[in-house]
Amino acid sequence: MQIALALLLALVFGSPTALILEHCDERALGLASGRITDAQITASSSFDKQSVGPQNARLHSELASGAWCPKPQINSKSYEYLQINLNSTFLITAIETQGRYGNGTGQEFASEYMIDYLRPGCQWMRYTNRTGHMLMTGNFDTVTVVRRALDPPIVASKIRIVPMSKVTRTVCLRADLRGCEHHGIIYYSTAPEGSRLNDLDFKDTIFENSQLLTESGIRRGLGLLTDGYVAHSSPFEKSQKNASWIGWHKNSASGVVRILFEFGELHNFTDVTLATYGNRVNQINVIFSQDGTNFPLHTEITSSEPISSNSTSRMYYFRVPLHHRCGIKVRMTIKFSSEWMFLTEVHFNSTSNITSSTIKVAVPPSTENKKMMVLGGVIFLTLLSCVALCVTMFLRRRKYSEKNCDQNLKKDLIITHMGNKPTCHVFPSNKISRAPYEMANDIYFAKSQKSTLLSVSSKSTSSYRPLPPTWSEFNFPPPPPAPLIKEEPVYSQPLSPGSNSSMRRTPISYDIKTYPSSSLMIGKTIGEGKFTYIKECIIFGGVKVAHKSTKEPNCIHGRRALKDEFAMLTKCGKHPRVVELMAIDEHLNLLLEHIELGNINVFMQTTPTPLDIDFLLSICSDVCEGMAHLEQLGIVHGHLTTNNILLTNDFRAKICSPRGPAHHAQLRYSAPECIVANEFTHKSDVWSFAVCVWEMSYQCRLRPFEQLSNEQIVDNACALLENRPNTVTLEYPPIFNNDLRRCLNQSFNVNRVDRPTFEKLMKLLS
Repeated sequence: MQIALALLLALVFGSPTALILEHCDERALGLASGRITDAQITASSSFDKQSVGPQNARLHSELASGAWCPKPQINSKSYEYLQINLNSTFLITAIETQGRYGNGTGQEFASEYMIDYLRPGCQWMRYTNRTGHMLMTGNFDTVTVVRRALDPPIVASKIRIVPMSKVTRTVCLRADLRGCEHHGIIYYSTAPEGSRLNDLDFKDTIFENSQLLTESGIRRGLGLLTDGYVAHSSPFEKSQKNASWIGWHKNSASGVVRILFEFGELHNFTDVTLATYGNRVNQINVIFSQDGTNFPLHTEITSSEPISSNSTSRMYYFRVPLHHRCGIKVRMTIKFSSEWMFLTEVHFNSTSNITSSTIKVAVPPSTENKKMMVLGGVIFLTLLSCVALCVTMFLRRRKYSEKNCDQNLKKDLIITHMGNKPTCHVFPSNKISRAPYEMANDIYFAKSQKSTLLSVSSKSTSSYRPLPPTWSEFNFPPPPPAPLIKEEPVYSQPLSPGSNSSMRRTPISYDIKTYPSSSLMIGKTIGEGKFTYIKECIIFGGVKVAHKSTKEPNCIHGRRALKDEFAMLTKCGKHPRVVELMAIDEHLNLLLEHIELGNINVFMQTTPTPLDIDFLLSICSDVCEGMAHLEQLGIVHGHLTTNNILLTNDFRAKICSPRGPAHHAQLRYSAPECIVANEFTHKSDVWSFAVCVWEMSYQCRLRPFEQLSNEQIVDNACALLENRPNTVTLEYPPIFNNDLRRCLNQSFNVNRVDRPTFEKLMKLLS
């Protein structure tokens, strides 16, 4: 009779090696097909959201640049991941991966990866297969789809694919999951957890590390009893597949095993089948809880196995009818009297899940309903027409504004004259409140016979926060521009010669490489000006640079700014204290040296502990060295602020954005003759340098002339030049030695001839 029952159950459940899996209608879950939406696919990072964001990680698809690519290169210690949110609990039986083909340009794939997963009520868990390995073998090229079956399968609502590499390299990934929806057990716990006797260890070796415990301190999770594998040979056979049986010895378990099964939703159970090994099970008690807390006694079912004269240990199925008991938790108590009792799988059968639903009856629409439908349709069409009209007007206005960018600069400005002086000053008519440490936009006219273009200056376009990725052997087309929050106006005028210097070097000329756009991997925007963007970029060979380009190709001011900066940097040449022009692309965009720690202003404000005087003097010395180099070449920087002092990984400073005498510094950093008479020389750069030193001496937490508005700064400059009383000057804190402080104070002399040179300042700082 028992043999017949076993054969009958084998026919009912199909293959005896899969009580769960044969019920799973395995299919691709929808990354490739689109059933999984972009909103369900996220990532730890992406080099660029549009080009290689997680939404592009779809198997067999060539979206954007062809795959998801994490920001940094990958090694054995990385933790970058592609996350798929399934929105409900699934049984994941396999993972398929593919590299980045990129229409033939891609060379990146994940040769190895690990899997993290999560389901409701637990933390992220690292997947371990039956043999104890966490690392999955991935791809060997960019085209072939590699499918890895998961043994045991994963029950999860979220999956993370974590690429790994033994050597640091660039990795890109496309993927899909295979499996089916899961309505079965989501956690179980056993008391005791299995027995170990001498060399025999029959604990649940694949039980997942969910870090969840029952009220009595027993581990909760999934393991051998729900892995879909049913062992048939003896647990004592050495050839038996690893991690197949959980065993309890009569002495260590006192002949009683208690198992608590937890489900994600309420079920109506018909029966439960245990795949077991041993002589006989005396009795099984099953009791149910519908609220997850209370187990009413009237729900208990008791089942006993008939006494058999055959005492041989064997593998057999024990089926317990559950008579349509309902529950979200099931507690099972197994009593046995043989020396050992083993389980390899437990499977519950249930009818449709019990959920509250409302039966909807189709009713023909009434006349009133028809009228409402017609009215709704009219309203919808009206709204649609309004939206289309607004979009059309917006596009026309945008096109018009691009063609008339010069005129847009003159809006909302108040123009004032000072006495009989020919220079006029322009200020915003609407005052905008600013954060305590944010540098204000300073607006004024430039005195020039060639142009009356408004000159507006703000934070430098080269003042950007660095990002950590280092990529190589990787290129794809640049992404479309992303919307930005912060604006950084930049205006350019033709270069004009600076003041004479007592010592001039011959300008250094060197060949500038030109790269085609196809060989550049352009990433995230890290800075911007009024007409320009600065983006991180990888050029051929894996060199990281900063790519500076215009926002709009046809805007003359952006092109002029790039042209002038190119001329200044080529004249400047290579110097360790000046940001280097590395190359240009075929559209004459600039490829600048990438500086890791960003500008000193942000660095000091975000450093929690005060920086010592030695560090400050080192930064000042580096800046002075770079400015002395410009001074000896006859180049006027004209735009020196703390935002244009960048910091490398070894805490050395470099100056950036030398713009010449026609590209003005911010108002708060400008010498009086610059503000009033529009005269920029090396000595006005010395004034700006002294302001930067003052600001850095206060950890960049105070803004220069913070108590003055823009108008008051202009008035103060006039008062200084006219030698009027009650002028405002900057005072240094008592952290510098007397000689240095005296020299810095001389930098604020109204008569520029009395200001020191950078060469003299450098000697005092070195």
